[in-house]
Amino acid sequence: MSKPVVILHHYQGSPYAEKVIAALRVKGIPWYSVSTSPMMPRPLLEPLAHGYRRIPVMQIGNNIYCDTALILDELERRYPEDNVSLPSYSGAGAAISEMIATWVDVSSFFHTLKTPEEQKLSPLHAVFGNKEFLADRSQLSGGRPINTEAIKRAQPLLLDQLISNLDTLEHALQGPMQALQQNRFPRPEGGWILGTVLPSAADFSAYAIVWWLISTKRAPDYVTPHAYPCIFEWYNQMNDCIKRHKHPTQDRVKISGEEALQVARQESKNMNRGFVPTNDGVHHQEKRKVGEFVAVMPNDYGKIPVKGEILEITHRRVTILPEPLESHQDIDVIIHFPRSGYMIVPAVKASL
Repeated sequence: MSKPVVILHHYQGSPYAEKVIAALRVKGIPWYSVSTSPMMPRPLLEPLAHGYRRIPVMQIGNNIYCDTALILDELERRYPEDNVSLPSYSGAGAAISEMIATWVDVSSFFHTLKTPEEQKLSPLHAVFGNKEFLADRSQLSGGRPINTEAIKRAQPLLLDQLISNLDTLEHALQGPMQALQQNRFPRPEGGWILGTVLPSAADFSAYAIVWWLISTKRAPDYVTPHAYPCIFEWYNQMNDCIKRHKHPTQDRVKISGEEALQVARQESKNMNRGFVPTNDGVHHQEKRKVGEFVAVMPNDYGKIPVKGEILEITHRRVTILPEPLESHQDIDVIIHFPRSGYMIVPAVKASL
């Protein structure tokens, strides 16, 4: 197999993976797909992710990128002009796009919880509707058992929040959709959340949630084109944009986990370990320094620490070099995390 440009480790039904897939396709980037389990353990991903639990994980050589916010940033950094350049990644536009993306990711997705009975009616029941999955997610949330009765009682409240968020998105899209209908954008592009010519991070995040709602048939009596005409028009336009721009021959080329490991193994032989600094600025009050051994983990759920030596730390990301696993001493990976949403704490090497 020739060296892939991008490898995405993901599973069917993940809205966060769908967010990255949409960005890869709109940018026309060739990418390879590794199917992984929605639950632990993931033995073929562990030598790359070193305990990081969330999906998707993006791999480029032996560089591992965690969290969709950082993944989208990295795609634009590596491929700014080779394919389609995404808008709103500088100045106020970038800040607004990121704030909208955060609102969607944090506020909206958790209002799409489903009871076990509803899961059985979902096309993705095989992925999400079993006891093993619920047990795994209870561990991801700190070991607290998932109370299905409590979920049932909370459904009306969660639905209220979901509808409120959808109403907000509908209002946000009214202006862009109206402008598109009035031919104020060059067709077939235009009409996105921020009024840009191509989708931004805000569009990709919102698209993933709407995709999830439609795919899982969440609240089908409420989530309809009649109730949300702008959302559905925008969603259809997103699908059309994805189809137009995606790579014609190397889109979701399936490879095995073993092949992905071999890519990282080959890149590990490079003298610089495949690391290329971003040089995007260091915060003037930064307390952590290059060379320190730290643990990085999400600050909300899935708080599994990933330990390693800091290779680079900026106001937007931290890059660490973990110690190779004993079972894979020949695989030397570099793991990248965003600063937002993640904690960095001092750690001690296991060998000391």
